[in-house]
Amino acid sequence: MGLFDKVRSMREQVVGLIADIRQRHDIEELERKLAAAPEDTFLMQQLSDAYQQAGQSRQAVDLLCRIGEIYRSQRNPETALAYFRRAERLAASDERLRLLRLMVELMIQLGRYSDAFERAHQVVELLLSHHELSAARGYVETLPPLGEQDAKYRKELIDLVNINRQEWAQGARGTWLEPIGEQSFSPERREQFPDQTILVVDDEPGTCEVLSLCLRRLGCRVVMAEDGEAAQEVALRHQPSLIICDLLMPRMDGRQFFDWTRRHPTLREVPFVCLSSRGQQEERLAAFERGVEDYWVKPFSATELTFRVKNLLRRLQPNADFRGKLQEVSFPEVLQILEGGRKTGLLKVTSAGREATLYVREGQVLDAELASYQGVRVVYIVIGWLRGEFSFRSAPVDRLAYIPLTTQQLLLEAVRRYDETQSLLEAEPDMDRLYIVSDMFASLVVPEDFASEISFLKALFDGQRTFRECLQSLEGDLESMQMVVELRREGLLVPAPARS
Repeated sequence: MGLFDKVRSMREQVVGLIADIRQRHDIEELERKLAAAPEDTFLMQQLSDAYQQAGQSRQAVDLLCRIGEIYRSQRNPETALAYFRRAERLAASDERLRLLRLMVELMIQLGRYSDAFERAHQVVELLLSHHELSAARGYVETLPPLGEQDAKYRKELIDLVNINRQEWAQGARGTWLEPIGEQSFSPERREQFPDQTILVVDDEPGTCEVLSLCLRRLGCRVVMAEDGEAAQEVALRHQPSLIICDLLMPRMDGRQFFDWTRRHPTLREVPFVCLSSRGQQEERLAAFERGVEDYWVKPFSATELTFRVKNLLRRLQPNADFRGKLQEVSFPEVLQILEGGRKTGLLKVTSAGREATLYVREGQVLDAELASYQGVRVVYIVIGWLRGEFSFRSAPVDRLAYIPLTTQQLLLEAVRRYDETQSLLEAEPDMDRLYIVSDMFASLVVPEDFASEISFLKALFDGQRTFRECLQSLEGDLESMQMVVELRREGLLVPAPARS
């Protein structure tokens, strides 16, 4: 290291030390003020922000929870929910479970059943990841009604619990104990394979359902077909990374479909698993001789199926340092883990078919990409993903720092925007009505500097989208969402006339 580099390094260390001293002084001052006025929610909010900027997330979460409890005791569930929601985005997994339960309770109280179901789904998944099957089952059984969609929501939650104890085609167990195989499987539940698409081909709907539940629990995307003939079109459209196919099927059986895949240039290398009730040795050996990857004999347990699929997917999955589900480890917690370990590499986050890539160096996010979006807006979008998967792979990162904020500053701003966005969406009426620009808005003469923005809004509010859909298209852009809400309140955006 040259003299110039040494001087610059020392200067940076001094600047950082001074900033840390000032930060600690500000925190100590706020702590003294709060000790004198322990019920002052404004001081709590200021101190929580200071804690978060200093990387003290646990203290920040504790204060946000205190504020939420104050408003809850004052019978103000709306404001209490806002603070608990913000705390949940920052909390570690053990604290998140308690907060999610509270949020479900408040959302049901407020009649927000769809949101309550989403959080209840997270509660169940967290309990299952902690190997608390009985607690998960009890939580679903005691969950209050979830509005008009209660039956649908409850069935999905029950299915989520049942996949952790269900044996496929093996009848009753006759014991209160969980099978040893399932117990040994528990520690690896968090392993996920979000980049893999699996094609399941079987003419028995029950088999397809069990396979689908097991595979989706591993984070895989699952596509299905009822026989080999139907599977041809599905395979070409989705290009699966693994095929699991029954042998005995009408029209085109498993062997015929396998032969077809080996002749097709884009499918010939895809691992092919044969599923059959024929377990004779000569049958299995003949399948292996033709190039089948594996041969699974019915009946077998859901746990065995999961292990077998996982072993195959490990060979297909790109190397990753760690991966998991957002339901179990939140996006902010992932960033804090990377910051704490001063990691350098690529973080991929997927949800509902979308994938964001974050470029990280020494624990700091340099840039992010999601479709046509880049930079901080991507982080502001991903902070709101409640379900999905993530994977991090260490690698050199040669990327300019398009995001100038530290990880803690980035999270503080992202969580603030997330909370304000949720509050804005919850406060707006008529979210599901179609909207257009008013005649007055359409006739406005605007400066050239704003011409493109006005044209965009006129195209957006064309009477074909609900107000909710229009706002959702502005995801990650809180300022534009706030402007749109203000335009509606001023009568410049109006409901579209009823169609005849």
